[in-house]
Amino acid sequence: MSSSKFPTAIFSDKKRTYSSTGVVKIKEEKPTCVEKLANIRRNIALLLHYGNVTPFQWMSTRFKCFYCSKDITDCDNLISHTNQKHSNLHLEEFIKKRVKSKDVPIKLDVQNIACKVCLEPIDSLQGLISHIIQTHEDNYDVEVGVCAFPFVLTKDEYACTQCEDRFDNFSSLVSHMYKIHVSHSYVCQICGLSFLYKDRMMRHFNNSHVGYRCSICKKMFEGQKTLARHKELKHGQVKVHNCSLCSLRFYNDYQLKVHMGKAHNVEKFVIKCEMCPKVCNTKGALLIHMQSKHSEATYECDMCDYKASIKWLIKLHKRKHLGERDYECSICKRKFGRSSNLRTHMKVHTGNFGRVCRKCRHGFVDVEELRSHEREVHYVD
Repeated sequence: MSSSKFPTAIFSDKKRTYSSTGVVKIKEEKPTCVEKLANIRRNIALLLHYGNVTPFQWMSTRFKCFYCSKDITDCDNLISHTNQKHSNLHLEEFIKKRVKSKDVPIKLDVQNIACKVCLEPIDSLQGLISHIIQTHEDNYDVEVGVCAFPFVLTKDEYACTQCEDRFDNFSSLVSHMYKIHVSHSYVCQICGLSFLYKDRMMRHFNNSHVGYRCSICKKMFEGQKTLARHKELKHGQVKVHNCSLCSLRFYNDYQLKVHMGKAHNVEKFVIKCEMCPKVCNTKGALLIHMQSKHSEATYECDMCDYKASIKWLIKLHKRKHLGERDYECSICKRKFGRSSNLRTHMKVHTGNFGRVCRKCRHGFVDVEELRSHEREVHYVD
C-alpha cells in the first residue's frame, strides 16, 4: 500500500538538513520579501472580493481612486466613482500592478460593511477577515501582518473606527491612527523611534544614523557631495533666484514672483480683484478672496455675526473664539491658530519661509526638514 500523499506546498517553506548521525532535520524558513508581498497581495484581493468595502488613496489634501488614481475631493463621489467605474476588474492581476510594497497597508472605507458573496452583515474589518477564513474557508494569511487600515468616510467629520475620537479633516485622523492604534514592533536602539515593520526601522537607521552628519544642524546625508550642497544652501544663505529689476535674490521661484508683483508692480504677477481694490499675487489667493468676500455667504458663525461662502473658513474663524492653537513651532514650541501664521513665524529662526506638516501640524524651517520628519514619523515616502 502506498504511503500517505501530502500537497507539495506543505514543504515549500522548509529546509532539510542532515546531522552527523544521518538524522534528517527540517528547519522552518521565514518567507522571503517576494513571498510576503505575494501573500499580502492575495490578502488584499480577498478583502476586495468578499467585502463590500471601498479602497482609496489619500494624498496630503485629497482622495484618489485606488484603481485609476483620479483626484476626488468628495468622499461620496469617491465611493460612487469606484462602484460605477471599477466593479468588473480582475482583482489579482490588477493588485499585482497596484500594490508594489509590503510595507504600506491600503486604506479601506468600511461603512455598512457586508460580505458580497453571501450578503451577511459584518461589524468590522477584522470580522470580515474571520468571515473569509471560517465561513468561506479561503486562504487568508494572518501571519503577514496588517494589510489594510479601516476608515469610515463621511462628509462632515471623520470618526476613528477604533475609538470614539472624531476629526474635522482626514489628515488628522490618519495621524491619530498611526500614533494611537498602530502597533509598532521595531524600536531604533539609538533614538527610540518605533516602527511598524523592520524594513522601515532599517531605512530610518540608515537615513538618520549612518552617513555624513552636518556639523551645524546635525542632519545626516548619504554622501559628501550632498552634505556640501546642504551646507552651501542652508547655512551659507545662498539665494539662487535673482530679481532682474533689482539686486535682491530669493530662495525659490515663488518668492521671486511675489516680490516682482509687490515691489515692482509687474503686471504678470499682479492679479487684481474686479470687484474691489484687493490685489493678489497668486490665482489661488484671488480665488479664496473672491469666495470669502464676494460670493453669497451661505455659512454663519454660531458665536458671532461672521459669514462666509466657504465652510472651512467658518471652522478657521471659530478658532479665535475657542482659543485653538494647533500649529506648533518645532523649535521654540510656540503655538498658532493658523498654518500661515506659523510659516511666517518660522522666519524668525533662520530667515527662511517655514513649512507645516499636514499630519501633525508642526512647523519646520525648510522643506528638507519637513520631508525628513514625514518619512520618519508618518512613514511618507
